[in-house]
Amino acid sequence: MATSTFTDNKPKAKSKYQLKYLIGAALIIGVIGYLIFFGLTQTSQWSINVTELKARGASAIGQGMRVSGQLEANSVAKDVKANKIAFVLTDGVNRLPVSYNGVVPDTFDRAVEVVAEGKLNPDGSFTASNLLARCPSKYDESKIELYDTSKMQGNVNYGQ
Repeated sequence: MATSTFTDNKPKAKSKYQLKYLIGAALIIGVIGYLIFFGLTQTSQWSINVTELKARGASAIGQGMRVSGQLEANSVAKDVKANKIAFVLTDGVNRLPVSYNGVVPDTFDRAVEVVAEGKLNPDGSFTASNLLARCPSKYDESKIELYDTSKMQGNVNYGQ
């Protein structure tokens, strides 16, 4: 009988360790699944448009988000010395005044679409912490300005 007592304890001890590993693995998989699920649901929409932001109302105030829209014509006001810019984004339905402090992308003036990353203020304006400018994807030859060499003054030496 003494022999059977020792053999009975070994499988119980082994199954106890297996159970601990199984529970630990299940917890790790559960945490990873939770992080993936909520990470994807919160970042599944890369940016929202101006109308979607307005529809969120007061719940959007102070939350970090990306808003995309068209740069409204003649709405850009730059303060080069203070490194500030103010402009209006539109989606054709609603308008959103945006302010930004920092270096403006080189392509900003030619941008078809602008994505502003930042927070909505209680007054309905948007303070951006980052700007992305999307340029036109189609080549338009009519927009190219050619340099008129006939108006050059002086001699030009082309390595001769």
